[in-house]
Amino acid sequence: YIIINIMKLLLLKESKNDNRTLLVPNDVKHLISKKIEIYFEPGVGQLCGFSDTDYISAGANLIKNYKKQINNFDIICCSGIITKSTLKKLKPEQIIWSYSNPVNQVKFLYNLISTKANLISLKTIQWDFDSSIFNNIEQLKGKFAVSLAGYYLSKYTKNGLGKVLGKVNNFSSTVFVVGGAKFAGEAIIKSSLSLGSDVVVFDYDEQVVDSIKNNQQYQSLCLINKCTISAFKYDFEKLFSMLKQADVVFCCSDNPNKPTHEIFNEKMISTMKKGTVFVNLASDYGFASETEKYQTKINKSVFNSSNVIHFNVTDVERYYPETFSNLISSLNTRYLEELSNNTFNLSSNPQIASAVITYKGHLTNETIAKALTLKYTKLKDIK
Repeated sequence: YIIINIMKLLLLKESKNDNRTLLVPNDVKHLISKKIEIYFEPGVGQLCGFSDTDYISAGANLIKNYKKQINNFDIICCSGIITKSTLKKLKPEQIIWSYSNPVNQVKFLYNLISTKANLISLKTIQWDFDSSIFNNIEQLKGKFAVSLAGYYLSKYTKNGLGKVLGKVNNFSSTVFVVGGAKFAGEAIIKSSLSLGSDVVVFDYDEQVVDSIKNNQQYQSLCLINKCTISAFKYDFEKLFSMLKQADVVFCCSDNPNKPTHEIFNEKMISTMKKGTVFVNLASDYGFASETEKYQTKINKSVFNSSNVIHFNVTDVERYYPETFSNLISSLNTRYLEELSNNTFNLSSNPQIASAVITYKGHLTNETIAKALTLKYTKLKDIK
């Protein structure tokens, strides 16, 4: 097991394209009451509704030039990438506390391993399916995906179909949800049916497929909005043959600690109608679609391939910075408090063990290691 004493925590501001923060002032106040010293970079919460004064009032200390002092902190808390030059300044026992999955940030991952920096990421934590926080974060992603798809579907002059997502009189759109019908997928299904879209679901889990067929809420929405829902166990040939019917396709993922299935190849996408919108929400967890090699930046997030409109960006929660920041802050506070109490014990808390990505120069997350064909070391085997 691992036991860590926390003395000092540094909260960093995210990149210019990311308005989130991993700790909000109210939770900072709570952590300080648990004898954790918290320092923060100026402007750390400004773009999601929290001023520097709010953090100072909570008891945190403003620090303007953290790079010269970065090896004085036990925890460096940030979502984004830390540069190799900064990583080299860290001591072996320091921890980067993050909400970022490095499966799509390979250079950063190699830098972590080579500099023996330790990364804990709540993006890859073993999900507690009763956790309202994780569920709410995934619901955010699903709702955003539907609003985004509706926007691009309507933009005929920008190569969209010029169509409303939903139903108008006798005209309805057809939505495919593929790869994960829980969490974000569930929010997509509910939102699409509420608008009057016909929904087709493909999932790898036969029990999930059966639950969709018997879901009374879905059936009620279909009855009210005069639309339909169909569910199938994932089958490549069946999906391939049906994709031409889709106006919007959502690729989802259920669990970051299970290997992501390779669902879409470029040939499948090329069979979709010109102007179909393809939203990939599985990017966070790695390689569900061949087109993930076209990973795009947040300010240039849409590209066209085979006349299909793609949205292929990780961490779409950043579009709701204040809501997300409050959600993730409460989760971070829970686990940071465990660290402060010296209860980071892997033998009794296997859930948080899955959040350890790199430790003492070893890659310890099996899912990421397999996705990138890298060597994996069990955390308990590292001395």
